[in-house]
Amino acid sequence: MNAGIIAKQMLVLFLIMMAGYAAFKKGIVSKEGAGSISSAIINIFNPCLIISGVLNKTITYSTAMVTENLVLVALFFVVLIILSRLFTRFMKLEPGEVNCYRLMMIFPNLGFMGIPLVRSLYGEEAVIFVAFYIVGYNLLVYSYGIMLAMGAGAGDKKALPWKKVFNIGTAACTVAILIFAFHIQVPEVVGTFVDTVGNAAVPLSMMTVGIMVAQSDLKELVTDRKQLMLSLISMLVIPALCIPLMKLLPIDPVSYGIFILLIAMPVGSVVMMVEKEYGSTDGSISAKSIALTSVLSVITIPVITFLA
Repeated sequence: MNAGIIAKQMLVLFLIMMAGYAAFKKGIVSKEGAGSISSAIINIFNPCLIISGVLNKTITYSTAMVTENLVLVALFFVVLIILSRLFTRFMKLEPGEVNCYRLMMIFPNLGFMGIPLVRSLYGEEAVIFVAFYIVGYNLLVYSYGIMLAMGAGAGDKKALPWKKVFNIGTAACTVAILIFAFHIQVPEVVGTFVDTVGNAAVPLSMMTVGIMVAQSDLKELVTDRKQLMLSLISMLVIPALCIPLMKLLPIDPVSYGIFILLIAMPVGSVVMMVEKEYGSTDGSISAKSIALTSVLSVITIPVITFLA
């Protein structure tokens, strides 16, 4: 992978993040306004981003490569779910922290960072494979993720609220799967609308992360052992271990590159949003982790791409 291209793209995302940071510090965006932006991202912009990944897209990749990536999507989340259990046991966390840290390991920032990075490396056509990961991601976050969030504050298991699972996130995933499976085409104006709104999710999300950083105690972030361990393991150790193991598999270089790039992403902002909406915590732990890992990713992602 071209570490130079990734470094430039990470710098762009970092500058957008800093724009959000400055907007909050200058009073342009309030804490309440940031909450409204987050709600709009999860309920409007993110669903459009999911659908735009497969809408009116022409795929020239082989069926074998499509199947290969679908298998890698399943492998991706199985690996993260297993490692999240091992990590929380190794760290000996408080009961109320366990599910929160598991959420942060299982759900990295695939779409908001993954899409522009994959596009810059492999071109627009390869974004369809990121869409596969995003569909799997959203199906998981709006089901298994909600279950973890609901138990994050008390450390116990609760019944899954099925009415909450069938929400706009899962609806967008279902629409995306149907569009891809049946090659559904829509009028150009509709496709342009969905693409435009979906693309807005990237800068808005990164600005939201910047706002989180502005609200965080930076000194506390860089001295928090648990947060630093999560960042080190999720963004450097796991991707670095995956590189030689993935090279043993008979897979396409593009499939390999996308897998390694996505597994090295920082904590996804959707974790805090899901915790706030469905959990019994205020999302403060995940907000700190999102801020810390997003800043560190400016360095760690180019390092991983260089190693790969």
